Amino acid sequence: MRWLDSRRLTALVVLVSVAASVARTAGGGQDLNFDLLTYHYYLGFSAFSDRLPLDFLAGGAAAYQSPLPYVLLYFLDSAGVPPIVNAALHACLHAASLVLLFLLTRVLLRGTALEHNRAAWIAFWLLGAVAPIYWQLVGTSFADALTGALLLGALWLTAESLPAADRAGSLKLLAFGACLAGVAVAARVHNAIFALALFSALLVVRFPDPRTYLRFVAVFAGACAGAWLLCFAPWSWRLFREFGSPIFPLFNGLFASADYPAVNLHFVGFVPQTATDLLLLPFRMATYQEWRFGEKPFPDVRPALLVLSAAACVLAWIYRKAAGGSEATVPAEARRLVMLFFLIGSLLWLVTSSNSRYGMALFLLAGPVGAVLLSRALPFRYVFPIVGAAVLWQAAQQQLYFSQYRWASGPWGERYFDWQVPPALTAEPAVYLAFGYKGASSLAPRVHPASRHAALVAQYSVGLDHPSARRIREMIDAPGRIYGVFDYYYTQQSDPAAKSMKTYFAEHLRIWGLDFTEQACFPVGLKPAAGVFRGQPPQFILCELRAAPARERAAMLARYRQFEKTLAPLAAACPRVLGSAVSIVRVHGQWQVTSFASAEFRLEFDDDGAFNLQLLRPPYSTIALGKVAGGEIVLRQPGCLRDP
Repeated sequence: MRWLDSRRLTALVVLVSVAASVARTAGGGQDLNFDLLTYHYYLGFSAFSDRLPLDFLAGGAAAYQSPLPYVLLYFLDSAGVPPIVNAALHACLHAASLVLLFLLTRVLLRGTALEHNRAAWIAFWLLGAVAPIYWQLVGTSFADALTGALLLGALWLTAESLPAADRAGSLKLLAFGACLAGVAVAARVHNAIFALALFSALLVVRFPDPRTYLRFVAVFAGACAGAWLLCFAPWSWRLFREFGSPIFPLFNGLFASADYPAVNLHFVGFVPQTATDLLLLPFRMATYQEWRFGEKPFPDVRPALLVLSAAACVLAWIYRKAAGGSEATVPAEARRLVMLFFLIGSLLWLVTSSNSRYGMALFLLAGPVGAVLLSRALPFRYVFPIVGAAVLWQAAQQQLYFSQYRWASGPWGERYFDWQVPPALTAEPAVYLAFGYKGASSLAPRVHPASRHAALVAQYSVGLDHPSARRIREMIDAPGRIYGVFDYYYTQQSDPAAKSMKTYFAEHLRIWGLDFTEQACFPVGLKPAAGVFRGQPPQFILCELRAAPARERAAMLARYRQFEKTLAPLAAACPRVLGSAVSIVRVHGQWQVTSFASAEFRLEFDDDGAFNLQLLRPPYSTIALGKVAGGEIVLRQPGCLRDP
């Protein structure tokens, strides 16, 4: 009867997890997050259409990741499945994380006094299930929501395979779990640290004899590597064949593809920089602050509770040792594995990204791990109300900020990115050069399939002398029409010149030998749908381009070279800030300089001589750094620029 009750409770968890995830997805509206617009949808398209020889940086550097996590979304959308159904199906897959979390909670309680306490099962599981990052990502296109389930599945299967679990077919379970970890890494390169954490935890676990230990370690390593190779090798080979790098453009300082600057892109904007920042981070996570451990503010009280629970557990252990007592239970190997995975994974996550999206599996697991630690320090009659209060507080926080738990969303439509594209764009191929952080890659499936797409101005803009410029130049010089695709929201700036793209970007186009035609620019937006947009709905302005007059191009190119000379001493003196490669963009009355060393700031040199630093993350402030006088940059404070 107890076994039957356990099965019924698990079935109830499955039902609640799926229902809540689908309801959250439907209530959140059609996902329009920045990454979906810039490269998620495009990567799904790339899985069915070989875009590598045609396009270049169409969705930015991130658009060369594995398309595996986005295949289902694009396939269903191209087959005419409505987005609300598409998203609901993804939410069902994502809900597997909550079900696996429940199973892992029971693993953590195995061998303890709470092993058969169903109130503890539910309370500890709920403390993990209320993780705000899950409810932000569920039903969206983010690969972290899908691969988080793969990682939790890998952890659970590995834990269940251990000899202490007394399960038949343990090596098969282990191999299956290792395969899930390998697939997670193939789908999302950031998951490599969690596969490493799981393997490291397995190395520390105690086995009955050395032969069993070696067998388990070998099977895990082989199955994980094999699954990764099987899922990633086809895409990696395509990248190597086209660009000479199997993970282009990541780590190009190592692989040195001829099509990208020899730099290693950094993704450490959230990593604590000091010991104080590290110690305070769990408590700052509980506050309503942007850019603390994610782009959006989603207060999470549970990391602070976890740290306090760990401290209480240590103090209780010291007290028992001093009093001559002993531990009531001996840690089971499966529980030891889960705890070690969480510890090692958290440390690796903190030093490599500290981005909540990348660590979704950790944030789910943090609930039951913290509750188990607290139960080692306090009796359950005290633990239960503490955990219950934390769950209620977190649920209330999420309800309060519910509408802000999406980056952007809109009313449900007939399909994702149902652009109102003029028939002329589908009738013949053309070259589309995008301008703006919101890239135009989602237009690629809607225009002529032989069209070519590139991002000229983006998060990492192509420089005139960058290795990337060769491919852009080939597109520009090829016969056929060329269109500039400009983010509509450029026109919403306070700068009056930005009201017209022909004024704002004319000089930058001349640097590349291009100019606007006499034809009027025209807007491209989504087909209208009834409802309210949260955030800014994507819109573009398309302008046909032509070759610029030779004299005008030469004059603008001379100004560009002169500015390069002006910038060179500052770049040489400040390698940490300006890095080994910079991008220079010319807009009306201003030079804008960004660095491959960081995407979080921009240097702005006004024609009137002002020299400012613009922070592209909170507090989004403009800081006066000096001026440009007599062809030289004069800093207000002597010495190199500080890291922003």
